[in-house]
Amino acid sequence: MMRRFLSLWLPHWHTTLWHKGHPEADPARPLALYGREGQSRKIMAVNQPARDCGVEKGQFLAMARSLVPDLAAHPITPAADARALHRLASWCRCFSPLVAVDPPDGLWIDSTGCAHLFGGEVAMLETVRDRLMAQGHAVRAALADTAGAAHALARFGAKDLLCIPSGSVAAALDSLPVAALRLDDEEQSRLGLLGIGRVADLRAVPRAALTRRFGKAVLCRLDQALGHQKEALDFEQPATALSVKRHLMEPIGTAESIAQVMDVLCQDIATLLQKRGLGARRVDLLCHRVDDVVQAVRVGTAEPVNEAMRLSRLLQERIETIDPGFGIEVMSLHVGHAQPRPPVTEGAMLPESSTGAGGLLQAGRPPTGESLVVLAERLRNKPGLRAIYHLAETDSPFPEMAQTQGLAPVSSLEGASRRSHWPRPTRLFAPPRAIAAPELTDHDAPQGFVWQGQKLRVCGADGPERLHGAWWQHPAQAGAIRDYWIVETEQGDRFWLFRRGDGQHPWSGDGAWFVHGLF
Repeated sequence: MMRRFLSLWLPHWHTTLWHKGHPEADPARPLALYGREGQSRKIMAVNQPARDCGVEKGQFLAMARSLVPDLAAHPITPAADARALHRLASWCRCFSPLVAVDPPDGLWIDSTGCAHLFGGEVAMLETVRDRLMAQGHAVRAALADTAGAAHALARFGAKDLLCIPSGSVAAALDSLPVAALRLDDEEQSRLGLLGIGRVADLRAVPRAALTRRFGKAVLCRLDQALGHQKEALDFEQPATALSVKRHLMEPIGTAESIAQVMDVLCQDIATLLQKRGLGARRVDLLCHRVDDVVQAVRVGTAEPVNEAMRLSRLLQERIETIDPGFGIEVMSLHVGHAQPRPPVTEGAMLPESSTGAGGLLQAGRPPTGESLVVLAERLRNKPGLRAIYHLAETDSPFPEMAQTQGLAPVSSLEGASRRSHWPRPTRLFAPPRAIAAPELTDHDAPQGFVWQGQKLRVCGADGPERLHGAWWQHPAQAGAIRDYWIVETEQGDRFWLFRRGDGQHPWSGDGAWFVHGLF
């Protein structure tokens, strides 16, 4: 599986932290944070009002105050801000088990195999952005094949959010300035003297000539961004006691051997969870390869789980996403999120041999709420599936509005609670199909109607079943009435017809007739 990296840049990180520590300060006032450079004070960070007034990072404080006399200036606190960045990185592990800091104001998230949990890569970008903005941060983010490319696009890309398709990194980088490659000021200046201002210009220069003039540093950054050279990231280690690890005697690489270690790790973690009365809601498997590359697998559960077999099955269904490379030498399992779970009782797990689907549905019986939860849980963790939808019941009495499609938690999957003693059609038309007013008996029962150009005679009718509009949700439905009839034609077909209104009071409906379903 091609690795994917999400880079987060917080352009106002330092000033946002300062305002969080000084809530009484006016956020609309220009603010600059400075550090000492010899005997001078140099600006290290500014907020947006200060930038709008012409104050920029790198200016001397005296010059900035000549531009903005009422500029609020305070010393920057790099050590405290760095600790806060690490805390934010730990918080971002809710998106992926692999998060690294990109000092002084950025983060990297290895999103490989995680995006489907959020509905896709674009949805994941938007989710991360929205949750950080809710904390008061300005955010720019990009997702690409390499950490270097994502870093460059987050800071120099044309949009605040960018998702670069796999294999398109080179084209996306060409228009960016060479500063996007994380080159130092001297290297940028020397490249500028040669007329090399864009990444495309740099790529056009022969590699041997670049090496002679600049050494290996410039080519290294270019190759890292393009994916020609690996870049080691220092990922945050999960601060949790709910983790287990196995150092392997020899590197492993087959699916069978990886599955065996998964079984052992799941048994160990299940024992820890059961002792603490907890169940896992999110589990991260980290596979450390001999070449220092970490492969991560994240699975989520629909409810707190502390059964080893169930956790192992979820992980083993993701084995195909693990690239063992030249071998895996360490495997560890971490519980990213846990909730209280009562002790496991005998028979709590569904029998594995009840069906070919691994015991999800018991043979000859309708699916229970528990079996549907387990089924949806397994489907949600399948590679390539972006989301599991289900129909949730609403409060509307009208059939076409009685259910809605949603992304509600799979733990809420239940059968419909509202039941009618009247039969319901196997096929429902949404919206209902309008028909001409049928012939009626003295009791308003249909005795003939035209359907798809054919006149049908009714030999039997049951009804009416009267439904009232959901006036508590939609004021326009106040007083709305539908009278439903189940009719059978001489050909043996059964239709579900209704009249809009009671046929007597105009406020109840216009009296139009519809076919709403077929039996």
